[in-house]
Amino acid sequence: MKLFADRDYDAVTIEDICERADVAKATFFLHFPNKAALLTEFNQRLTASLQERLIDVSGSAEDKLRFMVGALVDDWEQNAEIMRKMVREFLNQPSLPEAATEANEGLLDLITNIVREGQQAREFRTKVAPELVAAALVASWGSFVSAWSNNRDDIPKSAGEDLLDIMLNGLKT
Repeated sequence: MKLFADRDYDAVTIEDICERADVAKATFFLHFPNKAALLTEFNQRLTASLQERLIDVSGSAEDKLRFMVGALVDDWEQNAEIMRKMVREFLNQPSLPEAATEANEGLLDLITNIVREGQQAREFRTKVAPELVAAALVASWGSFVSAWSNNRDDIPKSAGEDLLDIMLNGLKT
């Protein structure tokens, strides 16, 4: 990320990354098929950081979900220009469904656990599987990220929070 921050994403080569990481090019390709696959690593680190920060969040499962959405938006915005380019390249991968599943695995588990916690505390209905709720949130998040990566101005910063409100409260008045 430091390389991408210092120079434009497109200007950073695999060779630059390998040199900075002090690894051979073959080692890079052993772990990553391309530069955009670093997005999976970013997501895994982001998820690990979220798990650590959630330990200090007291309150309900809803409070934890709201904290998580806010933290995701903040973390992505800190690296906005780089992330937009990485996401665009990531979305153009031939093996996108497999790559997306891998990139979001930790986040899905984290959300599933929070929803399950909320169900056990009788905060959330138990009719819906927590895995389905997590999949719906991550899929919706992916849709926003995809639109955001194309510099769409009509995606408000509150989109993640708005989506969570719909998931938690529905559309009915």
